[in-house]
Amino acid sequence: MTTYIKGNAKAIEGNFWEFFNISLNLEDLQQHVNDKWRVNLTMSKRKEVWQYWDTHSLILNEYKPKEAKTNEFWDKKIEEISIESIPF
Repeated sequence: MTTYIKGNAKAIEGNFWEFFNISLNLEDLQQHVNDKWRVNLTMSKRKEVWQYWDTHSLILNEYKPKEAKTNEFWDKKIEEISIESIPF
């Protein structure tokens, strides 16, 4: 489920590149703080300019990487390698 974050995000053209003005309400973000005291957001361009000339929308990014599986075969092989076993 996509969670849209209340706020404003506008693209502003600079002399050499594009900047983004982002305004958020911290009270609304408190419920989304993770265990590292962060709120991860994804910004995407809107199809049409929205209210107050907003050009982008903000979405809560809840991606969590899967835990890495260990490979017992390779772990054992790495443990067996020592300086003395190298032939040069």
